[in-house]
Amino acid sequence: MSLNKKCQGGLLAITLLFTLNGWAADFSGLLKQAKSGDEKAMLEAGSLLVTGKAKPENSSQTLSLLQPLANKGDVQAELMLGKAYRDGLGGVAKDPKKGFELIELAAGRQGKNAEAQYELGKSYYKGAGTDRNLIAAYMWTSLSLEDSEGDFIPAARKQKQELSEQLNSAQRTKANELVSQIKTVYLK
Repeated sequence: MSLNKKCQGGLLAITLLFTLNGWAADFSGLLKQAKSGDEKAMLEAGSLLVTGKAKPENSSQTLSLLQPLANKGDVQAELMLGKAYRDGLGGVAKDPKKGFELIELAAGRQGKNAEAQYELGKSYYKGAGTDRNLIAAYMWTSLSLEDSEGDFIPAARKQKQELSEQLNSAQRTKANELVSQIKTVYLK
């Protein structure tokens, strides 16, 4: 290997090390803000822990950040905490039933939370914390895709396609009727 290539590799490693150390410092600062009661920082830090972009210091760290917000009815906190419980993320002990309940709250509270609706559809699809129900899965996944944007959209489209292939036409018709009813009755 040439000296030039070795230098480039070393420079890349040093840059990566400083970037990661800077990120760790940023997360430490975020945690400090969160501990002072900054709800936005609590949600952001909890989200980083649930998504695996940060490692929890202990098993209760994610809960201590998100639970107070979820108790206040914060939809994003309910969603993040629900995913943590359902899938055992961010150091939270896996409890699919509790995860389902939190995701269900987030999906229907304060109008429309599309990502929570997708996650609710996913829970019904997999039978995570609830009975497996393909019609309910299709219905909630369909709702999540209406006038929505976000990183979850490609996964939601794929899930809807998979569900569509598993349901017969009568089941799809029933699911679409339920979507219309939910939109007019609950999600005004």
